[in-house]
Amino acid sequence: MKKATLERVQARLSEYVAASVKHPVLILRAGKPVAMLIGLDRKVHRTPTKLRVVLKRAWKDYENQGGVPHEEFWKALAEEVGKSQKRGQHDNTEENESLRRKRGSRP
Repeated sequence: MKKATLERVQARLSEYVAASVKHPVLILRAGKPVAMLIGLDRKVHRTPTKLRVVLKRAWKDYENQGGVPHEEFWKALAEEVGKSQKRGQHDNTEENESLRRKRGSRP
């Protein structure tokens, strides 16, 4: 899997779309994943991932690393959603300001 910053993908979108046919491209903002490009070229034949394989891998991870108690999982998820919503509002404001500066327009 390839990784690239959002800015780099925006600057060279066609190149990353072409590359995503062979390997998914993970898009990062401030070092954190925000999106993924997955190519849809029908000429490339991929073996579909079967649910059984995914579940087997997940069970193996669970056996090796253990699990998270139910309450702890939901609490952590709620905290992460709250953080990402706050961060999303903040990031969006910074992005808008950055775009305004590049275009030379004022708020």
